[in-house]
Amino acid sequence: MEREGQSTRCEQLGSCAGDRALAIACLIVLGITLLLLVPKAIDGNNATGIDFSCFWGAGRMALDGHAAAAYDWQQLRQLILRIHPTIANQPPYPLDENPVPFFYPPVFFFVAAPLALLPFPIAFWIWSAAKLLCWALVTYAIRPRSAAFLLALAVPPVLYDFLVGQSSLLAASLLGSTLLTLDRRPIISGFLIALLIFKPQYGVLLPFVLIATGRWSVFITASLVTSVLILLTGLTFGWDTFEGFRRAATFATQFHLTGGLSWFKLQSIYGVLRLAAFGYELAMALHIVVAAVVATWALIVWRRNIIFPLKAASLLTATLLISPYFAIYDMALLAAALAFLMNAPMAEHGSLLSNRSALRIGYGVLVLSGFAYPIVLAPVGPLICATFMAIIWTQCWQLDVAGAAERSKRFIGAVEP
Repeated sequence: MEREGQSTRCEQLGSCAGDRALAIACLIVLGITLLLLVPKAIDGNNATGIDFSCFWGAGRMALDGHAAAAYDWQQLRQLILRIHPTIANQPPYPLDENPVPFFYPPVFFFVAAPLALLPFPIAFWIWSAAKLLCWALVTYAIRPRSAAFLLALAVPPVLYDFLVGQSSLLAASLLGSTLLTLDRRPIISGFLIALLIFKPQYGVLLPFVLIATGRWSVFITASLVTSVLILLTGLTFGWDTFEGFRRAATFATQFHLTGGLSWFKLQSIYGVLRLAAFGYELAMALHIVVAAVVATWALIVWRRNIIFPLKAASLLTATLLISPYFAIYDMALLAAALAFLMNAPMAEHGSLLSNRSALRIGYGVLVLSGFAYPIVLAPVGPLICATFMAIIWTQCWQLDVAGAAERSKRFIGAVEP
């Protein structure tokens, strides 16, 4: 008993020391990131909030009674040019070369319309601050330590999302909250999954995990709430919005997958292969194969009798390798994976990869790749995800070895006189 108490105290001390070291690293990275990006937010080049402008414009059209028209890029373009009048043909975001159409499911009008009641600058800063706060609080709830709170802010993808006004942090907050409530509050978890309908690529693995693990109350709740949200959307904004969404989604698919968007912006296996001059058919086929392998790996992890933090981290990591559409700001989801990994028990002395080393490697790769992205102009997402998968696999293997050793000790103790 005394040895067990000493071991527990050592684990707690090691965990606290690891949290302090990570908190210091996060403060340094956050300072560097702010020095690099704050000038871009205030330099007057109209780059700030460029992605949010399509949300605000769509909300404005919905308030005017023309929600379906928000899916018409030419009409939305005219509204965006009123917000950013100088970006039609000039860097950093020439609108004619890099359009920002609205292709979110119609349920997102429930978010966009209230924001459009406010002037664009005020709406942008409220939107950015609110989703950043949600994200930080969810990460802190995963790991209630100051290091986790700082981790939520101190990764480059978070600042990229904040700068352009994207929705990734909101989706990541919902997915993190879903995992936090999955077993303790299954009804709430199902409700949160339904809210992810506005960004379905974040929830693509969830139905398979719920079915594979028999979490039927979560699955049924999510299905019912999703149906209600679709009904309310049609009644509120018109059923023609769904046809507009279908056309916009088709345009977005063609735009993203046929070269309308620079290949390095697609943080996926498909983006890597297209950048390497692979054709559409071969690149998509290989992407689907990799996605199937990754999804199978995640389901195997969830079916195993291992600690929940590793299951959660595996789902968050695998999610980013399923869809070909993910962007650099979506990589913020891996900060939540790191927060879950911080909750994993400390590895035994002499293990192949200690928890502290795993966190350092994961955080280092996420930060360095995030800073390198605008310089190398290459998809860094698959590299980051592969690193996290290797960390999770190693942690699973070490726990298996430790469990086998413990069972062996108990067996020997039982048979010895």
